[in-house]
Amino acid sequence: MRAFCEVLGIVSPIVLGASFGGMVALAYATRHPAHPSKLVLISTEAAGDTHLDRRVALFERFGGPEVGTLARRRFLDPGPRDQASVDAWRKLAFPVYTRTPRDPHIGNRTVGKPDVGLHFFATPGGESHSFNMFPDLHRIQCPTLVLGGEDDPMHPIESQADIAAALPSHLVRFERFAGCGHAVVPDSPERAMAVIRDFILGR
Repeated sequence: MRAFCEVLGIVSPIVLGASFGGMVALAYATRHPAHPSKLVLISTEAAGDTHLDRRVALFERFGGPEVGTLARRRFLDPGPRDQASVDAWRKLAFPVYTRTPRDPHIGNRTVGKPDVGLHFFATPGGESHSFNMFPDLHRIQCPTLVLGGEDDPMHPIESQADIAAALPSHLVRFERFAGCGHAVVPDSPERAMAVIRDFILGR
């Protein structure tokens, strides 16, 4: 990300990362703390395998017993995962990530790399389970906005609260969104965009 900005001549970027993109943004901001001018983190986490029981409970609450079973298998009994289990997760669990219906054609506008996803998310003991950026969050030097949905089953609001608590207190702004799932912008577009705009403008 830093190299990308340097090639294009982007100085003091404002960097937004949501979900996995939030993990990327945190990795970038802890490695290059003087580079971003502001950071926006949405529905993400700073360490793997946190709040697993809470995730399972929320997936079952919003998706029913079948999705709850998938969530237990994914989070509490993570064995090797094949493409069939990934497909079942996408079909049954993806729809309950957000409180507003997801665009059914969104996958058609993406270029998937299934082997990468299986490597990161499905390998027992792999990076999605073992990464931990909490020891480095104190290195972040720029104002940081943390947004989280209180009904997010994938990265529960507790994950956002953990990030906000670990960041320098004078730099962080933490906003909770009631009734929102894993994507606060689609679930609460007016408030989410107003908060982001206010943060960018420094009000």
